[in-house]
Amino acid sequence: MLWKSLIALCVIGAALAEQTPVFLWGANSVAKPSLRTVPQAEFADQLAELLKDHMVVAFEENGLSTKDFLCANSQSHSCYAKLQGVSPKTYYTSVENPSEALRSVAAKREHNSIDASGRLVSPAKCSVGTALFVSFEDDEETREVTLESHDSAIAAISKQFDCKVAYLYLAAPSTAPVVQRRTRRDTAATTGGIMWVSGNQFRMFYTSVQYNGVPFSVNSLTISNGTTPATKFSVTLATADPTKSLTFDVLYGDGGYFSLTNVAYAGQKFRSTGIINAPTTFSYACGNLTLETAAVDNRYNTLSFNSLQIQAPFSSTYKENFVFGDSWDCVGFVSTGILMGLFVVVIFLIIIFIGVCWMMDINTMDRFDDPKGKTITINAGAE
Repeated sequence: MLWKSLIALCVIGAALAEQTPVFLWGANSVAKPSLRTVPQAEFADQLAELLKDHMVVAFEENGLSTKDFLCANSQSHSCYAKLQGVSPKTYYTSVENPSEALRSVAAKREHNSIDASGRLVSPAKCSVGTALFVSFEDDEETREVTLESHDSAIAAISKQFDCKVAYLYLAAPSTAPVVQRRTRRDTAATTGGIMWVSGNQFRMFYTSVQYNGVPFSVNSLTISNGTTPATKFSVTLATADPTKSLTFDVLYGDGGYFSLTNVAYAGQKFRSTGIINAPTTFSYACGNLTLETAAVDNRYNTLSFNSLQIQAPFSSTYKENFVFGDSWDCVGFVSTGILMGLFVVVIFLIIIFIGVCWMMDINTMDRFDDPKGKTITINAGAE
């Protein structure tokens, strides 16, 4: 009976153990195989090392699953546009009881929640060695809108801490209390991005644009005729500072492709040739696009777009305020890993082919020793 009881306890313990995804950023962490569940004790040891010189902030999402990380809004953009741009970051597909693992190693624990305006209910101070658990209030909206608003709230709160902080985005324990709230009248934060449209010529969308990691705002968009036959038109995105406008030219190729070139900001040109191009019936899309200048004293200036989408139809059949066509993603269908795998397979097939050819070339002897003939004698003498 004792061993039956032990088996029953093991089964109950395995059933009660929650295995949820965890997204960690803000600190270097050890990557784990995606098909392996990280045990609670192993994850706790990893968090204990982080708490030695970091504050750990855990955002607990109700019902978070791996499917949520594939969430896309009505414009086919990721619900986690802000979290996509963080670094360094590590994604764990399955971790056993991550919240309990953090509670077990944190000597100082604090709890907070995010209100309807997307802010913390009570001010939080940055303290190394402290674990701050942040919960979200229930939403009555769609899952996509909820995750987008939470993504914006996380990005805003992450900027409030001035010490070394490691952030966790994980599922709230099933036993955690649910925070109720009143129906909010205003959106907690801007869940979408910035859209610029110029008739049926040009359409552009992005969630943020940054120069050397510092975001800046664009006030207006203007389009002017190109100065060369190849340049169909030029685009100027004006900022509050007249000397720091973002400009680029839009080209139309013979193969039915549009492309962006001569990208410049604050008088500095960025390398864009061959990077931003797509068929005119498609829209160019890139989750995180970073352009660089030429090296000056071994330093590069960067211009980054988050959730960028652009289209220049070059067709009079398009209507005013047209919608984006199917996305032509900046990530190619054939990645470097796939090419390396194909190269190894080709080498392996060549070796097999040569080996099979050698085996097929093996023939039996066409001449044999005559048993009735004179024996061959070989005299060997010492010299």
